[in-house]
Amino acid sequence: MDRARKRPIVYAIRDFPPGCGTAPSNVPDKDHFKNPRTSDDVVVENQSPDHSDADSEPSGASLIEEQKFRTSKHDRGLKQESPLPSSYHGRVLGASKHKGSCSKQEPESQHSDHVVAAPPTPREKVLEVLRAFKDVYRELDRNKQARRGGDSFDATARIDIKAQAFLESEGRHVNTEKRIGQVPGVNIGDEFQYKTELRLVGLHFKTMGGIDYMEVGGVKYATCIVASEGYGYNDKFDAGVVIYTGEGGNVISKHENKTEDQKMLKGNLALANSMRHKTEVRVIRGMERWDGKGKRYVYDGLYLVDKYWLEKGVSGKSMYKFKLCKIPGQPR
Repeated sequence: MDRARKRPIVYAIRDFPPGCGTAPSNVPDKDHFKNPRTSDDVVVENQSPDHSDADSEPSGASLIEEQKFRTSKHDRGLKQESPLPSSYHGRVLGASKHKGSCSKQEPESQHSDHVVAAPPTPREKVLEVLRAFKDVYRELDRNKQARRGGDSFDATARIDIKAQAFLESEGRHVNTEKRIGQVPGVNIGDEFQYKTELRLVGLHFKTMGGIDYMEVGGVKYATCIVASEGYGYNDKFDAGVVIYTGEGGNVISKHENKTEDQKMLKGNLALANSMRHKTEVRVIRGMERWDGKGKRYVYDGLYLVDKYWLEKGVSGKSMYKFKLCKIPGQPR
């Protein structure tokens, strides 16, 4: 080949920009690689305008991405090839998330200071009503002036009836609808001092009558009876059997008190219907108090009316007798 036609050799001095070499610099890092044809160093500007420091921890990265970031910092001294093009270097891989959001969140209840209390059980509701009754009763009992002053009703009214009326006006009573069978929250053996307490917990609604009943489809059914034995009472108890005397027959008027035959009406009819349809009747035993002052009332469980009949009383008038038998399997 003719030497005169050889390509002239050109010598160039390359002026490297700041940031190259091993000396520290404040200029952002740049990607570079060798040109395979010329063996020249080619410098490529980092194309991420939003991130000047590729080593800064990404605030919006997910947990997996955060682990990758920490691994890349740990292995910084090793020469590795990135699987991504150089144009992606320095960019946050995970989308920014709002505070508290992540791909898998723990249940809020595990980290929340706010604890939602469980609703009270029927038993707890009954006990709370009885506690409230005692509190109101004591307050009325302490207020002697309120009991003695005012109109004639205020002067003579029983404190337990006042306490019952107050609690009902405040909506502080439970089991407000009549029902046949067991009453939620009331256990066999529960003891009460006043009939008004029986009403407040939904066990027996009549504070003056012994037979409580309700009407279903035009038919009266007994729901509960209060049976008492002893002086002045004709009811009898014997090993899960109650002989109950029907209601009525005592006529009290302004001018005279007299007795007459009992009739198959109201509570007596309700007990007879309960026998025919075999519906449960709650039985409450009226017993003498431990201090001998009045009666106490003990819930004895569910009974079925076995039979009824008429018999002559001491006054010579007819009265109904009902035999009720306790349903087996109940606590004693």
